[in-house]
Amino acid sequence: MRRSLRYTAALGAAALALSLTTNAGPAVAEDAPRHHQVVNGDNLWNIADKYDVTVDELVQLNGIQYPDLVLPGQVIQLPAAPPAPGTVEYEVKVDDTLSHIAIQFDVSVEVLKEANQISDVRLIRPGQKLKVPGAKLPPSEPQAQAALRPPVDPQLEAMFAAAAAEQGLNPRVVKAIAWLESGWQQHVVSPAGAIGVMQLTPTTAQWLEQAVFGFPLNEDVSVYDNVKMGARYLRLLLDATGGDEDKAIASYYQGYGATAAGKMYEETKQYVQAVRSVQANYWPGCC
Repeated sequence: MRRSLRYTAALGAAALALSLTTNAGPAVAEDAPRHHQVVNGDNLWNIADKYDVTVDELVQLNGIQYPDLVLPGQVIQLPAAPPAPGTVEYEVKVDDTLSHIAIQFDVSVEVLKEANQISDVRLIRPGQKLKVPGAKLPPSEPQAQAALRPPVDPQLEAMFAAAAAEQGLNPRVVKAIAWLESGWQQHVVSPAGAIGVMQLTPTTAQWLEQAVFGFPLNEDVSVYDNVKMGARYLRLLLDATGGDEDKAIASYYQGYGATAAGKMYEETKQYVQAVRSVQANYWPGCC
C-alpha cells in the first residue's frame, strides 16, 4: 500500500488542503500529530488507503481490538507523515531539455518549471543550475532506465520519426534503442567512447562519415546528426541481416561481425529482449 515518497507527499498536501477548507476550526501545524475523525461509511481499510498507511499501523497505534468495527465520531490517530524527498541541484548539459531532466529524476516538467520559475521550457542553457524537488537519483545503467515512466520529448521524437521514415525503419525500434543506449541524452558517453543519444562508437561514426555519407557529421554535439547516423546504421544492419529486425538489433549491440559468424552472446539476447520490452511497454501498436 505504500506508494512513492513523491506521491505520498502530494497526497498528504492534498489532505491538508482539504482539511483547511472543510473544517471550521483553526489550521493545524504540519508537524502536529495527525488524526482522522470517523464518518459514516468509513472503515479502517479506506482510512488506511486515504492516508497511505497500513491497517496494521492503525490497529497498533490506536490499540484497536476489533478492526472491523469503527464508529462515527471516533478519532483515529495516524502515523507521522513520511519525510518528503530532498531537493537536488542539477547542472544543465549541452542538448538537455526539461523533459530529459524530468525523466532522469522521475519528476514532472511542471515541477521543474515551478521550482525554477521557468516560463518557457525551451529557455534553459548549459551550465544553468536547476533545483529538482522530490528527485529520485537517475539509474546508472541505460537498461535500468526502462523502469521509469515512458519518455516524452516531442522535439526529439520528431527527429526519430523523420530519421526512421527516411530509412524505412520502425520508429518504435529506433526510439527503444536510443532509450536503452543513452536514455535519450546527448551528453552520455559509454565506456567504449560511444557518444550521445544512439551511442555509436567513434570507429563506427568515422566509417559512416567516410564510407556511407561521404561528408563529416557532428554526432558528438548535434542530436540531429547523431540520430541521423544511428538510423542509417540500423538500416544497413537490417539490410545485411536479410531484414531480420532482431538480428539487426543484436548487431547494433555486439557488432555485425559476430552476428554474421552465427554468434549471439547471452548479454546480446538480453539487450534484444530489453529493446522489445521497451517498445511493447512504451509504444505498443503506435509510432
